[in-house]
Amino acid sequence: MQAMQAKARLDHGEAARFGILKQQLLLQCLNKEPDSTTHALIMRQANEAAFLAWLTLYPLLTFPCLFEEKTAAATEQARRQARLYWNGLEAQPPACAA
Repeated sequence: MQAMQAKARLDHGEAARFGILKQQLLLQCLNKEPDSTTHALIMRQANEAAFLAWLTLYPLLTFPCLFEEKTAAATEQARRQARLYWNGLEAQPPACAA
């Protein structure tokens, strides 16, 4: 019984450290990126990385790498979408006044 209680306390401590790590990395990443649309993508990917990391034996070691990979992909996706949007606007002919 005592072993189970000790394990529960350890897990709670690990969960708290994991939450702090996630928050720190997320805030650092969001501070680098000014676009709020990209913020939403980054937060979604951070949550997914956290979920996947928590399933592993070593979530505190796994999460930073997953976080970096997923947020980099989200940022690149947002840049690609913005580039397509702006290129699409440039390609449209000007509207004629009737």
